Amino acid sequence: MKTTPKIILSFLLLICSAFLTSPVRAQNALGLTAIPPRLELTVKPGQTITQQIKVRNDSTVDRVITSTVKDFIVTDDKGTPVQIEGVDDSSNRWASSSWIQISPSSFTLKPKETKVLMVTVIAPDSPTAGGHYAMILHSPKNEVTLNETGSAIETYVGTLVYITVPGKITENAQVREFSAPSFLEFGPVDFKTIIANYSDIHISPKGNINIKNWLGGKTASLALENTNIFPNTTREFFNTLNRRFLFGRYTANLEAGYGTTGQALAATLIFWVIPWKLIILVLAAVIIGGVLVTLLRKKSSIAPANEDQKVEELEQELENLKKKYQDRK
Repeated sequence: MKTTPKIILSFLLLICSAFLTSPVRAQNALGLTAIPPRLELTVKPGQTITQQIKVRNDSTVDRVITSTVKDFIVTDDKGTPVQIEGVDDSSNRWASSSWIQISPSSFTLKPKETKVLMVTVIAPDSPTAGGHYAMILHSPKNEVTLNETGSAIETYVGTLVYITVPGKITENAQVREFSAPSFLEFGPVDFKTIIANYSDIHISPKGNINIKNWLGGKTASLALENTNIFPNTTREFFNTLNRRFLFGRYTANLEAGYGTTGQALAATLIFWVIPWKLIILVLAAVIIGGVLVTLLRKKSSIAPANEDQKVEELEQELENLKKKYQDRK
């Protein structure tokens, strides 16, 4: 197995959108468009199938194109395809480049011209049931770009080919991780899901993260990204509950299905959202307000008592003066 930075970077540009299961009509790089970005076929052992694909020149100059078929693998959690060469079907049970022929394999495209290519898939007599994968690459002759180091990089556009061979196919996947912060002061809340595919074929889980509050009321439902997970790989999914003001204990349930028989994926987590700084501030304001009210009430109750005492003292002093005056008489 041999990979180079040139190939990896080329395919990052090449097939970013090809792993989405939602319909995509075309893929474009440097004025070339491959139609479609993904071709899905079901081929029985020994069967031959022919399909059409297209390449369009969106630029204003003639392009000399060479089309080739390569095998690839996926090794990361992002679904990035990496080309492999010199590996036959016995070493890579997912390989299928040797099954595919392209006609024509070399051609010239005038500006705004679209070329139809014939893709012929010839399945072996006894292939392994399940998924087999390859990529059809279209490379413009004598056209390169420069990477960050100034090195020349060939650029490709192409179509991923998904071939399913019917038979006894194992479909098995698991939730390897379902996580979110266990305690927050405010939202939003970020969820991370990692699903591992142990199947003989790619899967496309469909489902939601359903969130309920401590009273059991529905807070939100977040859909998983609609994307493929290749065999013996994992895929990361990211979701966000985009609400700032939340309070209390919440339960998040991951509920998804995959495969031809409706296999289930499930996981649960609990998280708390408590704006404790705001609560402390409110409590402090309430306490201070209560103390001020108490002081004011106490002051208002003391003031009349002091006034009555002063009146009594004045009356007593007046009586003393009267008595003193009478005694002098």
